[in-house]
Amino acid sequence: MSNSYEPRTESNTLSIVGIVLGCVAFLFCPPGFGIAGIVCGIVAKNQGQRLAPTAIGVSIAGLVVGMALSLMFFRGMYGG
Repeated sequence: MSNSYEPRTESNTLSIVGIVLGCVAFLFCPPGFGIAGIVCGIVAKNQGQRLAPTAIGVSIAGLVVGMALSLMFFRGMYGG
């Protein structure tokens, strides 16, 4: 008699990738990494991953704060 019950394993891989991309966006290439993190978070949310809202939030924050830091850095550097 075979048991057809398989335990459900919840993977948060895309959510974790989105969180990491959002964190990287704070300092390096905010538009690229921030948008990639948001996309990963949205795909993870559609898959029902538990950490997806966190990934989306961290990626949006990384995008916005990273862009603001870049703007302040380059304005200070070039005296604009």
